[in-house]
Amino acid sequence: MITAGTTFGSDLDETDALVADPLALMVRWLPPHDSELRPLAALSTIGRDGLPSLRHVLVSDRDATGLYFHTDSASAKVAEIAANPVAAMSVAWPEVGRQLVVRGIVERVSAPEAAAVYAQRSRYLQLLAWMNTLDNAQLPTDERRRVWADFDSAHPVLDPPQRWVGFRLRPLTLTFWRGDPAGQSTRQHYRLADGAWSGEILAG
Repeated sequence: MITAGTTFGSDLDETDALVADPLALMVRWLPPHDSELRPLAALSTIGRDGLPSLRHVLVSDRDATGLYFHTDSASAKVAEIAANPVAAMSVAWPEVGRQLVVRGIVERVSAPEAAAVYAQRSRYLQLLAWMNTLDNAQLPTDERRRVWADFDSAHPVLDPPQRWVGFRLRPLTLTFWRGDPAGQSTRQHYRLADGAWSGEILAG
């Protein structure tokens, strides 16, 4: 996550004018997958009970087609996406007065693409992908840590578990919020229709 004292704000687009390619602006706002500034995002899906369902996920990467995240195929969000493959994602940089909200269609990426992301994960996150199970969660803390340590020692190199899956959120709308400590905050809101983006400037 971005922490106080970073200079990431200097990389953000400062123009107030609407842009022709909001996807390119999204790519500029988000750091690449290998950056220590890679953010957490709030991911909202539609719950099986019809209510909104919200959690935070690590943004794996971004490109001109959308935002990527990875998770366990047994998770609730995967079941929700399977039932209704739409989502919203919000990323905030409060230190530099920026927020990005993306709404769109969710697509599953290929197994090789997901495996490539797994290989880039930290050792802790690689282990978590294997050990984050209901059975382990129900163990006492000391036992859960012992099982983790034993698995870590026995597996110096890890491939992704079969339940490791990746998704792309392909934007249909993009909203870029900019704060201004000396004045009014504003939003640039873009919508995709018939293959073309249109934009408008809104109050913050």
